[in-house]
Amino acid sequence: MLDNVRRDWDPRPRQYEFARLALNYTMMSKRKLLLVVREGKVAGWDDPRMPTLAGLRRSGVTARAIRTFAERVGVAKANSTVDVALLESCVRDDLDARSPRRMAVLDPLPLVIENYPEDAEDRFEISEWPPNVEHEGSREVPFAREVLIERDDFREHPPKGFYRLAPGREVRLRGAFLVTCTGVDKDEHGEVVALRGTYDPDSRGGNAPDGRRVRGTLHWVSARRAVDLPVRVYDRLFQSPQPGAEHDFHDDLNPDYLQRITAKGEPALATAGPGEHYQFERQGYFFTDPVDSAPGAPVFNRVVALKDSWANRQAAQPEPAPEPEPKPATTPAQPAERPPRTAEEEARFAELTGEHGLSEDDADQIARDEVLARVFGEAVAAHPNARGVANWVVNDLARELKAQSLQDLPFGGAEIGALVALLDADKISSRIAKDVFAVLLQEGGDPAAIVRARGWEQVSDQDHLGAIVDEVLSAFPAKVAEYRAGRTGLLGFFTGQVMRKTAGKANPPLVQQILREQLAGSGTED
Repeated sequence: MLDNVRRDWDPRPRQYEFARLALNYTMMSKRKLLLVVREGKVAGWDDPRMPTLAGLRRSGVTARAIRTFAERVGVAKANSTVDVALLESCVRDDLDARSPRRMAVLDPLPLVIENYPEDAEDRFEISEWPPNVEHEGSREVPFAREVLIERDDFREHPPKGFYRLAPGREVRLRGAFLVTCTGVDKDEHGEVVALRGTYDPDSRGGNAPDGRRVRGTLHWVSARRAVDLPVRVYDRLFQSPQPGAEHDFHDDLNPDYLQRITAKGEPALATAGPGEHYQFERQGYFFTDPVDSAPGAPVFNRVVALKDSWANRQAAQPEPAPEPEPKPATTPAQPAERPPRTAEEEARFAELTGEHGLSEDDADQIARDEVLARVFGEAVAAHPNARGVANWVVNDLARELKAQSLQDLPFGGAEIGALVALLDADKISSRIAKDVFAVLLQEGGDPAAIVRARGWEQVSDQDHLGAIVDEVLSAFPAKVAEYRAGRTGLLGFFTGQVMRKTAGKANPPLVQQILREQLAGSGTED
């Protein structure tokens, strides 16, 4: 046609063939996919594991994530296969900024907190967004004596690198309290059916009152208030990277590509509507099925799991078997991990555990180190909170002394005691205490003077905070009306505004108390 329309066309147009975008663990042949649908291997063309637009849409994959994926891959003339993990990464990046956080337990294990009153109930305002996402909002989460945690978050015999719950170990329940496992209940087959523990009443909000370090943080739900959630956990449709490359593609179908479970979730999930995205904390991103969900009865599809660093380590190094039972007394005892304490160390240990009430671990570490013992004595003489002082001595100071001697540090035990005193008096927060300790390491000085000089004192004046709260509420009358109409999750928004106006120095519990009091009014005018 070009020769007859225009003979002098030079150069001639050229046609380029570009390669198809192929993914591993995925099959693109429509003929073979049709067989999968007709044979009932999937629920239909819109099954969330099907590589179709309808399937991706129903699984919760967003258009933005697909466009980002295509931009990262680019175009090529040579055929190649892209790792599906890249697509999953693009999905995570997109959903992170658009998915409010909720807590749900997929495989529940009861934890009974024995020193918590049986009929009592707390409620915590927990943020819906992580600090790196520029959104605001919170929701109210109930807490009671019995909570449910994830079964995988407990090990009776924890291997190295496992920082979650184990007998005698303390962890943080997200936004609630610090708890310690004190016992394990098993059935007649030796399976763990429940855990028993205690909580630290002074750790409300999940913060250690004495600044002690707690490495593990677990998600949870109140057993009393938990709601049942139908959840579909999807895996890849094919278990081979190249389905059908070596044999019939039917042999590569993943028989366990779908698990249907009933999870336990916090009450806020009961009102999720069709087509909404959520991140189940520490689990993954989930999407309310637009077909099977109904108002008040959501059905959740897992879009993509979160990366789990512990699971990766565990896969590379399986969990060790439990220690064998002790043999009869005729067998020589195994040597202890640490040598016996000397008479002087034993005397220190007895004083630390008896007079000061320290745990055996903390007391043993201090008793064996003459420098730590001397600093501990000076600190307790300055402020008689032995446990609070021990936490700073055993963790923060001991870490610094690994790199330098005490003589090289510009402070001593008295300053540590003064720092703990500021914490106990609610003059500073735990986060500010770390900053003060960092200044002590560099410059030394009096902790109280450091706080005053840098303006780090916690603002706890009720009249002053009340005036700031008035200013914030006056600036957002529409949100005040929404709160009074029942949207109580806005309490986190108002708290954030007050914290901004005070440069983060306001006392958060007091701020929320004042907000609740002032928002309790009807808000109507004659």
